[in-house]
Amino acid sequence: MKLEINNKKFSKKDLTIIILVVLGILLCIFGLMDKIFEHTIFNFFKNLTRPYLDKTYKESQRLFLTLSLLKGAADVIEGSTVNVNMILGMQIEVGDIIQPVYDMINIIWKISLASVVVLKIQTIYQEIFRVKLATILIFISLVSYLPYTVFKNSITEIFKKISKYSFFVLIYIYTVIPGTIFVNSMISNYFEKEYKTPAIVQLNQNLNRLNNVKDSMLSLDQNKSIFNIPGQIDTAKQKINNFSTEINNVSHSIMENAPIIIGIILLTSIVFPLLLMILLYKLTKSIIFEKILKS
Repeated sequence: MKLEINNKKFSKKDLTIIILVVLGILLCIFGLMDKIFEHTIFNFFKNLTRPYLDKTYKESQRLFLTLSLLKGAADVIEGSTVNVNMILGMQIEVGDIIQPVYDMINIIWKISLASVVVLKIQTIYQEIFRVKLATILIFISLVSYLPYTVFKNSITEIFKKISKYSFFVLIYIYTVIPGTIFVNSMISNYFEKEYKTPAIVQLNQNLNRLNNVKDSMLSLDQNKSIFNIPGQIDTAKQKINNFSTEINNVSHSIMENAPIIIGIILLTSIVFPLLLMILLYKLTKSIIFEKILKS
């Protein structure tokens, strides 16, 4: 069955497409497309990804705070060299002892900061790409495609390409990116539960031990008179020995846990999302975009 308008014949399929395109344009104009898109695709992916993003962002903030405290404690100890020298009356470079630990903590701290920034961007993703932008992309795609449904020439071919690219951008922003976040959340949960969380617990224990050693080392022995200089020096030397032993223990623990924490942060915040985004982009392009181009 074909309908002829102005000497141009339209098949039933062509008429159906024209009606759907015009209907879509009208829905965009009257604001109904906003509601349809919001209560279907937008809310579906938002409900999938939001709990993971909120949880991960809060955990990254706590980790960053822990590392900031640990970094501050190490910094205080490193800067306490002069006071220790005054108590002991001898040359002991505390900063040299703690420097390797401080350097490693500083590296983790910087990576953790980058992770917080990346996760914050992900949490505001749905605020940046709101439903209104999706409606605009749908409207551009439909309006650009409408002339091609009626007249097929070189000019309408250009509009058709604009329509297809607008549609692909829509699919990429509102399905590929949130899909990447969702798949990454399932993968990341395993690594965080099995590896990162125990490492962070150990890191917190290191922080407490380091703070205790610092407080003990920089105070005089209350059981001995302040005028008992030899006794105070012996106590201070013992504290320094304990400090050195504890620093070695903490250093060993940090050197074991730091690569785990750094690796998991990099994998879950940067590497996995990028790889998944590239993979889903390729799949989307091959399954949807290339088929559309051939049509």
